Amino acid sequence: MKALRLIHDGSMDPYHNMAVDEAIAIAVGGGESMPTLRLYGWRPSAVSIGYFQELEGEVDLGFCASHKILVVRRITGGGAVFHGSGELTYSFAAPAGDRAIPQDVQDSYALICAPIVAALKKLGADARFRPVNDIEVGGRKVSGNAQTRRFGAVLQHGTILVGLDRSLLPSLKVKKAKLEGKGVGAVADRVTTLEDILGRRIGISQLAGLFAEEFQSAFGCPLVEASLTGGEEKL
Repeated sequence: MKALRLIHDGSMDPYHNMAVDEAIAIAVGGGESMPTLRLYGWRPSAVSIGYFQELEGEVDLGFCASHKILVVRRITGGGAVFHGSGELTYSFAAPAGDRAIPQDVQDSYALICAPIVAALKKLGADARFRPVNDIEVGGRKVSGNAQTRRFGAVLQHGTILVGLDRSLLPSLKVKKAKLEGKGVGAVADRVTTLEDILGRRIGISQLAGLFAEEFQSAFGCPLVEASLTGGEEKL
């Protein structure tokens, strides 16, 4: 990997966010764009569901409608995720044949999550990667990640919970067996936030800056700040 394009986006609606991630993956996989790290947020609040999930079994659509929470499907796998204003989301896309990216899916999750763990440690959080695709602090989830290999690209994206309005978590229908497997009884007991962990406010822009530094260090290549290409915008 010779260079990594860095795109700083603000908070966008969920349909636009997922469309941009997919367009970047197509362009990167087709050799039209360089490997890309994109950092962004969500407005309004949303729930994203994984590529293979059954919508009504995973999301309380009535709750979402009454609280103006939008629902979008990702092209990546994984479970349903609530996205609010108190989070930073990243997406990372590289050609599937790039020698910097392990062919083994579990190894690639660990590699791409490593700079996130490093950034959280710099803030003072004792973060750890937990296979298959979570980052935890004290056994509680602070980041969930999802990946797909399509269009000739590896696309991984994930969220980092900085703050969280827990009153909106009933938007998710999490099966009891899944929670019990994690040793907890409710979604709110399973997740934590950086502000809860550190006991202070964390700026989203500060966290984004640390992410950029750690991805540059992890992949040993320069960052090139840029925007979407015309082809990506059109797609």
